[in-house]
Amino acid sequence: MVKHPHLPLRRLEGELPRRKRQFVPPAPTWTPQERGSTLLSEASEVVASIARPRADGNEPLLIVKVATGGFVDEEALGRVDMTVLSQSTDSTIVVYSPDNNLTQFQYNATAYSGGPRDGKASAPYSGLFNAIEHLIELAPADRIGPALKREGYEDGHSFNTEVEYLLDVELWQPTVDMRSVFVSRVERLLASHDATLLSEYHGADILLVRIRGLGAAVQALLEMPEVASLDLPPSVDFTPLDTSALIIDNIPVAEAPPEDALVIGVIDSGLTSEHPLLRLGVIDAFGVPDELGSDDQRGHGTSVAGIAMYGDLSARLEAGQLSAHFKIASAKVVDQSGNFDDDETVPAIMEAAIRRLVDQSGCRVVNISLADRHHPVDQRPSPWAATLDTLARELDLIIVVAAGNVSENVGARMSDEGTGIYPSYLLAPQNRIFEPGSAMNAIVVGSISHTSGLNEDDADYVDIIPIANDGEPSPFTRSGPGCAKSIKPDFVDRGGTAVWHGGNMRIEDARYRNSAGILSLHEDYLQRLFAYRSGTSFAAPLIAYKASLLREAFPDATANLTRALLAVSSDHPSALIDVLKGADKDSYLRLAGHGLPDVERALESEDSRVILIGEDRLGIDTFAVYEVPIPSDFQRTKGRRHIRVALAYDPPVRRTRKEYLGVKMGFHLVRGASEREVFDQFRKWEKKTEGEP
Repeated sequence: MVKHPHLPLRRLEGELPRRKRQFVPPAPTWTPQERGSTLLSEASEVVASIARPRADGNEPLLIVKVATGGFVDEEALGRVDMTVLSQSTDSTIVVYSPDNNLTQFQYNATAYSGGPRDGKASAPYSGLFNAIEHLIELAPADRIGPALKREGYEDGHSFNTEVEYLLDVELWQPTVDMRSVFVSRVERLLASHDATLLSEYHGADILLVRIRGLGAAVQALLEMPEVASLDLPPSVDFTPLDTSALIIDNIPVAEAPPEDALVIGVIDSGLTSEHPLLRLGVIDAFGVPDELGSDDQRGHGTSVAGIAMYGDLSARLEAGQLSAHFKIASAKVVDQSGNFDDDETVPAIMEAAIRRLVDQSGCRVVNISLADRHHPVDQRPSPWAATLDTLARELDLIIVVAAGNVSENVGARMSDEGTGIYPSYLLAPQNRIFEPGSAMNAIVVGSISHTSGLNEDDADYVDIIPIANDGEPSPFTRSGPGCAKSIKPDFVDRGGTAVWHGGNMRIEDARYRNSAGILSLHEDYLQRLFAYRSGTSFAAPLIAYKASLLREAFPDATANLTRALLAVSSDHPSALIDVLKGADKDSYLRLAGHGLPDVERALESEDSRVILIGEDRLGIDTFAVYEVPIPSDFQRTKGRRHIRVALAYDPPVRRTRKEYLGVKMGFHLVRGASEREVFDQFRKWEKKTEGEP
């Protein structure tokens, strides 16, 4: 097949304001007098409550929940001295007011409760008060994070006053100036309970502190208005070390990557930089914090780095060619037990590691095969995910993360119900992807099987049963969707498989059998060079490798174009579609996202398959029109033909808002219309304009 460079996508002249749908609120079922009376009563109760002396001795602080029944304009709230701190998906916002008496709020609510006047159809300030249903004080239970709730912590009384806890505490931040004030108040409270503030992290939209203290200190923190939430720190979802590895006596001579090769950043458990197949391409290795060192005592990071550096090692060995394609820079962020540093927050660790990889090694692709087993994706992205989103946008960076692995209770269920529970159990709510898989500007990767996992010795054993076959979801991969029902994981790649061993009553992955794993490097190279691994951790670096091939081929392209090329070249293996036929229609998206990228298709066009590329900028609330030429062969040839569109963009994110993405984009593919008709259909029309279609 003849290969060709991709073609430019031509933008037609003109950028116009787009047409918007007008929202018409439903007619209220209450009178202004009824609603105003309720809000005035609740405001008085809030004011009286916060006037009571605080147990921690700090000045009163008014932070309150506002239950809403519609859109609430932040500017309108500002006119009653209220600042929005957070929005949630259940029509609740949290506001701060510097006026502990809510003077302006009560004045305007009084005017509203008087109903329409001066011949007007609606009461004064009805735009605001029609949307506010109740003012509610925040309770300690409101401040307990999802991971603690899953562990059974319901309120302050759930914490044992004699037990020591290590927790991440997120603080509100009404203004930048108040950040240090709130941190100081928390520090004083902790000191009074012989507890310790270990570290703090000031992110773009995040204020976190890591604390250690007895349950009495935790109970006191839950009473502080400054505290938004407290929860367990991230805990890494590591696939345990395998017990067997491949020894190859005669392997091809390894070749170093080219001098100008791209550098892939690997944030993991470190690596064995003296491994003979790694030392050819490792240009930097460090720990965050520095005291961790850079050596891989866990065995995880070395295997991840080997895949990122070589790609498919099995294919290279079969071809008799073992040349490294990319260089590696490693940031070790977990210790030999697989734990992050107790004294530092994970967002701070991630930001320090990523900035150092970019600044010192020029990394344009970073792989993070770490997932937080305490925090499946929930309604709101985690601070870890929000930090990755912000850095990906700021640094024009491809960040690849693993979706995490299913491990708990699956073996017990199979012993009772058999392998027939596959693949439906993967779609269960408890098997949703782990954080930071809610990141929208990062690439989240799930795993598909590369084989059945059986070997020649299994032929005589009826109790050794394959769970998945080539191209089907790996028995341990986790499922989406992401936040706001987004398609997550973004992609899948081959990360190994597992089989059911009825005699041993267990699921066996690469820890028990080489045939279930994909080939990578072993950290103890003096004992063995290679190891077999199973897990989404090892599918992720395959995607990082493919993304690096694209960044190498298109050096001037943005991270957005790289993501779009991966998407437009992806497809779902037929085996995956077949095995999910009995599940919900969106199950293949929840397990495989946009599918398995074919990087060869992304790199070049062909005679009968052409990719058109456009990179551009658009103003807010505007649209542009692009022309897709349709050759006559495409129109006339019989058989299946398709047009596939991939749009990638990197919006700013707002973790404290209901709409996490600061900007949204979309596209329409229009057929059989003229340029003028398309512009007229989508542009904003003024009332005075004649001839609106």
